[in-house]
Amino acid sequence: MAAAVMSIDKQKARADEALELVGQLDTSMQKAVYIATKMFLAAKETPEEKGKPKK
Repeated sequence: MAAAVMSIDKQKARADEALELVGQLDTSMQKAVYIATKMFLAAKETPEEKGKPKK
């Protein structure tokens, strides 16, 4: 249980750091980062996941 909480805290810290860094970019660069991230995550999906609706 403690390991899971530590893992979640670490993920939250990384997400907060990423949001801070993205916040320093101009709008067009933020859009480019968003699109690149969506494309990267879409490429990682398995064929089974591609047919399921997004949460």
